[in-house]
Amino acid sequence: MCIPLKSSNRFKDIIKNSKFVHFFEKYLYLETVFLVTLFLLVGYLFSPQDICLVNEKVPYLLILLSIITLFHGFESGMLALGIIATVMWLFYSSFPYSPFLINLLMVMIFSEFHYYWTKQIKELRASNNYKGTKLSELSNAFYTLKISHDQLEKNYVLKPMSIRSAIEEILDDSKEEEKSKEKYFVDFLALLEKSFHMQGGFILHSKGEPQEYIMPDNLQVHYSSLSQEYEVEDILKEYLVDKAINYRQAVYVSDSEGLPAIRKDEEDSKFLAAIPIVYDGKTLALLVIEKMPFMAFNKENLISLTILFEYFLISSLKQEILKSKKQLQFLGDLEFRYEYIRTSLLQEKYGVHSSVMVCKIKNEIQSLKLFEKAQKILRSLDLLTKYEYKETYMLIFLFPMSDKAAAIGFLNRLLGSMHDKRDREFEYMLFEVQEEKLLEKYIRDDYHD
Repeated sequence: MCIPLKSSNRFKDIIKNSKFVHFFEKYLYLETVFLVTLFLLVGYLFSPQDICLVNEKVPYLLILLSIITLFHGFESGMLALGIIATVMWLFYSSFPYSPFLINLLMVMIFSEFHYYWTKQIKELRASNNYKGTKLSELSNAFYTLKISHDQLEKNYVLKPMSIRSAIEEILDDSKEEEKSKEKYFVDFLALLEKSFHMQGGFILHSKGEPQEYIMPDNLQVHYSSLSQEYEVEDILKEYLVDKAINYRQAVYVSDSEGLPAIRKDEEDSKFLAAIPIVYDGKTLALLVIEKMPFMAFNKENLISLTILFEYFLISSLKQEILKSKKQLQFLGDLEFRYEYIRTSLLQEKYGVHSSVMVCKIKNEIQSLKLFEKAQKILRSLDLLTKYEYKETYMLIFLFPMSDKAAAIGFLNRLLGSMHDKRDREFEYMLFEVQEEKLLEKYIRDDYHD
């Protein structure tokens, strides 16, 4: 989605909510100590003989502990109760065992609610993010293919070309050790100049890992051959760039109807459009268009540029992940490896279970029949690949966001679709996605050693 830039008045976009939440998540124990101290201070002012207010008709202490525990969990609840217990021991003539035990029991109950609630939220969030990311990747791949087809249709007489194949060629060249990241960003900008008549632009890219927001002290700028060079500080001061970073959406100069337009009276921005790419909650890079012909600067081209830029960045990110991670390196199916790595990261981060099933088959014809049948009944997110080792043909299934019970259900459907009894006789085994070593031993047949 693109945001039209209709006004030339400069203002700063301030996003406080996420920073506010991150602050309290980072300093939750400090917040707990502050709240308990404030509670004890109020108790001392109103009832010096009963600082913890355990003898009041209204259970103020229980209300405080419930808020802290339900919001922050067991550790914060026990910290608060520990401070309360210390005050009870020091300032009460006799320790109030009964109120203390009641509050201890309630803290444990509240912490269970917090644990299961946050766990469910994390699992649902991870599931939604994974499915949304997959949908975005497939949509981008489809739209990139469509753009390539349109470009071929326009230019097949004079200069037949395919944008998608050109992007893949750039990425294939980037595998070479002597080719730097800057070089293939420059090559991508050259592709945009050639295909979309961009007369000047550059890419802002993080030096290290992608971050939630683009940070000025960790930026690299890659210029196209026709672009003017700027200081990083001057680029980030531009209203259009600043708005794109804060909103994390594409922003462009527009006319009164909200359509892209090059205006002579636009004095407040040196650029025409800024396109950030956000993937899995992190900003990968920002494409800034400096100059573009009047006829080429339209909404269709901006959407095409956004899709191609995202497709290019995600494809390059996949290659970086595949290079850095060692999981299942013996498999030649890079797409399967990439999804396996992603699901294992989801397991580590959110505890979301995914499962793997390996079917070992001795007969090649039987393996082909099973492979064809399995492809027809696979769900949209499930993946299947083949692997041959020591004259054994293996079908390896990945079931993202699904446990072993889902894998068994799929196996039963697969067996039910096979009419020949001999085709239903093969060895199989199920694994959790984090059981990588056991999975590799089973595939490599090393578990007898």
